[in-house]
Amino acid sequence: MATKDSIFLTPKQAVTSICTDFRQYGPQILLFCEVLRLMTGDHTSVIKEMKREGAWVRLPGRRSSTWMNGRGLCEHLCRTLDTMEPDPKLIAAICARVFQTRAEPGPDPVTGVEGIHIETGIEDFTCRQCGNCCRSLDYHDAVTAEDVHRWETDGREDIIRWVGRFKTPRGNTAYRIWITPGTIEPAGICPFLETLSSENRIICRIHDAKPSICRQYPINRKHALMTGCPGFNRPRP
Repeated sequence: MATKDSIFLTPKQAVTSICTDFRQYGPQILLFCEVLRLMTGDHTSVIKEMKREGAWVRLPGRRSSTWMNGRGLCEHLCRTLDTMEPDPKLIAAICARVFQTRAEPGPDPVTGVEGIHIETGIEDFTCRQCGNCCRSLDYHDAVTAEDVHRWETDGREDIIRWVGRFKTPRGNTAYRIWITPGTIEPAGICPFLETLSSENRIICRIHDAKPSICRQYPINRKHALMTGCPGFNRPRP
């Protein structure tokens, strides 16, 4: 598989990405049913009920089915994945369905570690500068310590003042963006957006220094489509 528009994940990283996919979008009931059958074969029965966001699941060794809503299905799927043997071939098949793209097992060309190569499908992506991702997605908890360190090193006090610092129960420092200076309340939208009405576009005033989560968007084609990004629409004639 060509690596130009693909990413390599170890089986563990792939499982984490699959769980993240199920947790960040609305209930994907039909996809859940398909993935669970892939993992368990005929040992698990899944029946979707019309007009309800969930499914009846009969687990191996049980006579009766259990109703699971969207959140319950997601957590059951993730628990099942965590207890599975890390078979790259099976996980690749699951990735192909979850991320709606091509995925193949194989070694990392650099380290030789076995994993999964997943096509991102973003080779024809073009940012339309609509600002949809910046205005509608919740990135408040996605800032990393590396982001903050980079801003501190570069003396970007204009950005740092919008970063909140909090202590976790374990005593570690966690960060949040964008927090209104002098408060613990998140700002309504990113404070660094600028609307150019005459050009019908929205730009980022810290484009060269923006957080890693913003740099990585969209992670793949499905991510863009599920979050309302028009970056794959053909330009108007």
